[in-house]
Amino acid sequence: MESHTHEMMVSIVAAISAGVMLIAISRRIQISAIVLLLLGGIVLGPEVLNVVKPSTFGDGLGLIVSLAVGLILFEGGLTLDIKGYRSASSVIKRLLSVGVLTTWFGTFLLIRLLFPEIRMADGLLAAALVIVTGPTVIAPLLKRIKIKENLHNILHWEGVLIDPLGVFIVIMCFEWIVWQSGGLALGRFTLRFVEGLGIGLLGGFGIYELFKRKLIPDDMLNVSALALAVLVFGVAEFFLAESGLLAITVAGLVLGAKRPIELKQLRSFKAEITDLMIGMLFILLAARLEFANFKEFGFRGALLVLGVMLLIRPLNVLCSTVGLGMNWRDQAFLSWVAPRGIVAASMASFLTIRLQGEYGGESTAPVFLETFTYSVIVSTVLIQGFTAGPLAALLKLRRPAPTGWMIIGAHPLGRSLAGFIRDSAGLPVLLIDSNAKAVREAQANGFTALNVDAREADVLESRIALQGIGNLIALTDNEDLNALLCNRWIDALGRDHVFRWNPVAHESEQDKASPGAIVWPRLPKPSLLSAELTRGEASLGTLVGPPPKGGNQITVLAMTDGKVLQLRHGKGDDALGGDKVRTLTLRREADYLLRSLRPELVTRLEVTNIDELFRHLVNLVVQLYPKVSREDTVAELLERERSFPTALGHGIAVPHAYCHALESRVCVVVQLPNGVDFHAPDDEVVKLAFLLLSPSGDPEGHLATMAEIARLVSDPGTRERLMAAGGALEILPIIQNFNPMQGSQAEAKGR
Repeated sequence: MESHTHEMMVSIVAAISAGVMLIAISRRIQISAIVLLLLGGIVLGPEVLNVVKPSTFGDGLGLIVSLAVGLILFEGGLTLDIKGYRSASSVIKRLLSVGVLTTWFGTFLLIRLLFPEIRMADGLLAAALVIVTGPTVIAPLLKRIKIKENLHNILHWEGVLIDPLGVFIVIMCFEWIVWQSGGLALGRFTLRFVEGLGIGLLGGFGIYELFKRKLIPDDMLNVSALALAVLVFGVAEFFLAESGLLAITVAGLVLGAKRPIELKQLRSFKAEITDLMIGMLFILLAARLEFANFKEFGFRGALLVLGVMLLIRPLNVLCSTVGLGMNWRDQAFLSWVAPRGIVAASMASFLTIRLQGEYGGESTAPVFLETFTYSVIVSTVLIQGFTAGPLAALLKLRRPAPTGWMIIGAHPLGRSLAGFIRDSAGLPVLLIDSNAKAVREAQANGFTALNVDAREADVLESRIALQGIGNLIALTDNEDLNALLCNRWIDALGRDHVFRWNPVAHESEQDKASPGAIVWPRLPKPSLLSAELTRGEASLGTLVGPPPKGGNQITVLAMTDGKVLQLRHGKGDDALGGDKVRTLTLRREADYLLRSLRPELVTRLEVTNIDELFRHLVNLVVQLYPKVSREDTVAELLERERSFPTALGHGIAVPHAYCHALESRVCVVVQLPNGVDFHAPDDEVVKLAFLLLSPSGDPEGHLATMAEIARLVSDPGTRERLMAAGGALEILPIIQNFNPMQGSQAEAKGR
């Protein structure tokens, strides 16, 4: 008994660890996971290493398979987009109706022809198992070969939507075998269908209501959803065996259709659980396969598999596309590509285990069922999977290399960049933002825009691929999020095709090592720059000809020669040349200091030390901007003052800091008639100070404002007038009317 338990423990540990590892490897090298899982299961099984021993589980293996398949179908229900079927082309709808029947009955006739000893019911069940293709094998294939849009759409939606149909037909055939009567089988199937559908609907709506009413703690949503899905499956099975699969699938469909706000988090968690289930399941199931069964399947079996691939699938496609105007190249490709996957294998092994219990040792049908299904899976995945790319190239069905751009951020800056890419470079552009208002404004301006979370790369990848998107620029205010987005998309787009905004003031060694080239590091946050564009404080322009060298107020953002788009990273970039080059430039208007001033922030204080001064000045700011942290700001100013004294000499100081709570620059002007010791280099006490606070992520505006202050106070006459002025009504006009050129000339004459 102890030895048996030990073997069971070793089997389950090896199945889980090897399964997940092989799925990870398959995604890294971009091949179908089923290839490595089948090989891994066979090698670890009794036929080779004898590490995984499915027989140790006894009847429990059927329960494990049943529950795992249920969770896989539940996750499939969560991700199934009901709108996808409504918007599907006529070809997809025919593949799901006429095509399904053609595959089912065509395969059945081949089985009857080549294996006459197989009973009708068993033949129909075997034929039903190869109806499905499945997204788990189609998605990696489509990602790798990159075929044109209509074929991609057809194969994707066929794979997504055909699984539930195939499962329903398989269950009906199984009913026929178990009850040995067509009428009784149909009645039992109808009863099971109604019961599974009813419990699934109740379970799905029940889970949704629990989420909606916040009856489950946020930190337990994922595990609770998993437990409730298992409960739905168990309740359905308790009342009527084999109804659990339908119930759990329907529950997932309901939850996916209702789209609770927790769905994104739930999908991510369920996808991880599904990977775990698929990996474990396939290792266990593949370990059951015996070489002797495939040898006995022999020449007749090879003909049957070839018939499914070379006769039935083309007939399916022909019947589904006749009269729809599809050209022969598209038909030929669809006729060749139909790899079977996870659901077919899982259902085959699950039903084989059940039928072995029904038949005992009196029939070879269960062995035929499993051997045939796995033979079709291996043949279609290996042969079609590795030849689909060359066939697409031969038939000239590949999409051209994607050159379009995806911009994360539909704010005014993002929309302006999108307009330049579309109009000047002639490239496709897609705006993505979680802000619905920004997306609506982008759509109103004629742009393609999606109100989705750009972090969901797996969900978005097929949609962006169809629009020719091959580059990404992340323009959110959060530099960490920008780096994360580049990391999420680097596998799909490539390291040289992801870009991100990151302020140079915050750039760290980790930022430099993160994926995604940093663009416009001297510019403020995209939202702040967008606000400047909206207020007219900044403007974008398109220049034709050699790009300008720039200046204090001009920044080159992007260039194009009509073929490619080049974003400027920073100093030392290789610029495009030629008279036909178009350049997108940003001009940020002057008067940085004036835009930072308010009458309420011009004051006169009689204080004796820096600490007291900073507290008074920050209190003035907090009265106008309550979100500013008084203690943190004072502490940062004092720390900066100790490290880098801000006295300029001649009785002037410019203490300054960045503040996350601000959305625009703020400058406080203070007269200090008694003087405050700032330890100035000329030993003069400070009698006029400018306290500058800038939003984090606006280093250019911060430095430009400080430069304006320095130019202002460099004129002796202006300094004296500011120190002698009688409050804000006199100080603000002095600053407003200051002319740097006149000031310089006056200073020169004074010398």
